Amino acid sequence: MVKRTVTFSALVAGACFSYISIICIVSGFVIGKLGGGKSDGIEGRINSIVIPVGQFRLHLHHWLIGVMMMCVGVAKSIFVYIPEEVFYGMLSGFVWQGVYCYRDWHRVFYKVD
Repeated sequence: MVKRTVTFSALVAGACFSYISIICIVSGFVIGKLGGGKSDGIEGRINSIVIPVGQFRLHLHHWLIGVMMMCVGVAKSIFVYIPEEVFYGMLSGFVWQGVYCYRDWHRVFYKVD
């Protein structure tokens, strides 16, 4: 119930600002859904990036990669090439899907058994 309420509120707020942003957010969500696993721990169509660090593993979830891409976009000012609504909208939908659909979204650094 809380997830649905937050999602609905975010979409309504986005619609007040820009319909292009909403289209891009939904598109990013769908891309994340199509490329990701069906549930927690199941590999999706696109392989996860897992970096071994000794006896630990660093799992770069797609939502984390999306956040890093947003930071790079801000730092490098790429908006000459891609409109801000499209760039942030697509990545926001991508990040939202990763956090919304998986219970293990926060498990980034873990020890191998």
